[in-house]
Amino acid sequence: MSTDEPRTEPTPSRADALPQTIHEAKVLGVPMIVRGILGVIFGLATVFWPRDSHDPRFLSLGTDVVDYLAIAYLVLFALTLVFQGLRSPLSVRTAVYGQAVITIPAIVFLLLADEPAEVRAAISIWALLHGLIELWNYRQLKSHPMPSDFLISAGCHVLLGVILIFGADFDALWILGFTGVAALIAGVIFIIGGYSRLSRAKLVAAAGAAQTSADGPATGSSTDHESGPDDEPTSPENAS
Repeated sequence: MSTDEPRTEPTPSRADALPQTIHEAKVLGVPMIVRGILGVIFGLATVFWPRDSHDPRFLSLGTDVVDYLAIAYLVLFALTLVFQGLRSPLSVRTAVYGQAVITIPAIVFLLLADEPAEVRAAISIWALLHGLIELWNYRQLKSHPMPSDFLISAGCHVLLGVILIFGADFDALWILGFTGVAALIAGVIFIIGGYSRLSRAKLVAAAGAAQTSADGPATGSSTDHESGPDDEPTSPENAS
């Protein structure tokens, strides 16, 4: 075995040192925040809809109004899911696109709904399917940073579906209100989760840059000070 062989492996570059999971967390941060903002806006608009006003118009909503509000939310929600799917890991990308696809039959059923029971059926089936797919996404992302956001979202939508299935006496306004609660909770979780992912990615990148800058001069100085016997200056005694 030659003694000239290096005893240590070469230091990997910063791109190789950055874990793939951190990179995926970074790219997921922005679509999660966008999705969260949409859920919060829809949730605030529906949960805090005035129900105690003296105006009877605020005590109930027509089925057509609830249909239009729910359809508008689902259309925007599907677009955010497509955006999320474009940046998701390959292991869950198809499932995220599937979540966007299942909004299409829900929108069609809402367009045809004339009674609160039909609205309740359309939203409950969509919520159950969306929650189950979100649960599958959580299982696929368990090895990634902070996967519990998807678990909470799945729980909110499954619970919404169950509540609406057994809420036979709900009118259109209450159906919209419960849907808004689920959207609001999941939206807040996704905003926090998306921001946390971006912050963590920045911290990892900053730590890696600092480590690279610290290792650079040390490596250079070690090579500069390496010298052999031939590099020593020759004294007059040695020369003679």
